[in-house]
Amino acid sequence: MNVIPFLKPTLSFCLVLPLLTGAWAQTPADRDATPVLVRSVGDGGKPGDFFWRGEEGWFWYEDPPEPPVEPEPEEKPDPIILPVPQKAEAPPQGPDPFSVEWLRVHLPKLLDEAINNPTKENVEAYEYAKRVALDKSQRYAEMTQQVVANDPYLDENNRVPFATFAKKSFLSQRTKDLEKALKYLSGVAGIWMFFDSTCDFCHIQAHQILGLSRDYQFHTRFISMNGQGMPMLPEYYVDSGQASQIGLTMTPTTVLVVPPDKYFIISQGAMARDQLEERILVAADSNDLLPEEYRAGTRAFDKGVLRTEDLQDIGSDDPKEWVERLKEKLKVRY
Repeated sequence: MNVIPFLKPTLSFCLVLPLLTGAWAQTPADRDATPVLVRSVGDGGKPGDFFWRGEEGWFWYEDPPEPPVEPEPEEKPDPIILPVPQKAEAPPQGPDPFSVEWLRVHLPKLLDEAINNPTKENVEAYEYAKRVALDKSQRYAEMTQQVVANDPYLDENNRVPFATFAKKSFLSQRTKDLEKALKYLSGVAGIWMFFDSTCDFCHIQAHQILGLSRDYQFHTRFISMNGQGMPMLPEYYVDSGQASQIGLTMTPTTVLVVPPDKYFIISQGAMARDQLEERILVAADSNDLLPEEYRAGTRAFDKGVLRTEDLQDIGSDDPKEWVERLKEKLKVRY
């Protein structure tokens, strides 16, 4: 049976059409899971080839993907800056009531108020505050007595005795030591006295110098500024430039002279004999004119007194430490 020729292509198309329509009838999920089987015969294709990607476009054309829409950035509101709470400052603490600091501030105020307005309350307030201050002073004095009495380095009686009989002995010994030092000095130094015969104080001072010369055998020279002598002087010298060299400004002036070229002004003006002796010994001590054996006798009141160098290496702010170190220093000075 012959088939009409023009029907052959139509028949072939009818056979292939159900296959194609079956593929198009699949759901997107089915198509994603099942690859399209249309491919060229014998082309050795594989799933990555074009005919395996059945949904890419229509008649091999594919619209480009739309660019992703970036979300617009959200406008963030400006951060709210809260004020930092200020820490309340504690009110300044005043001194404790009735402490020394408190009394130092309030006693004058209470007194002023009591004087300006002397009511019972104002006067009573001041008197009671004063009573507290006096009681504190008494308690301090009592404790001071206890501390000093039990610490030999704080008890001044160990330096210079307080008792009359002991102090008399102390001063007597000191006088002997001073006399020894003065007698030594009379062998190495002399005394010059510049005077004016019209000066009343010069007449009085001359008697003091003559007594020193007699008792300690000082070589003494009296130098007249106006060329005239005085009745009590056995001899005198007229100034020949010594006064200007010394820088003399008044009379009487007493000078300790150490040959060949040293001199130390002892006094300018009239002075008692014991004062003159003290001044002579001070000048001799400060200028190293006394050997140590004589110098120690002139420093009776230096016993137990700290020196400047004793305080240079204490090196601590702790009272317990520096008290102990001061005791060590004082032990050497007694």
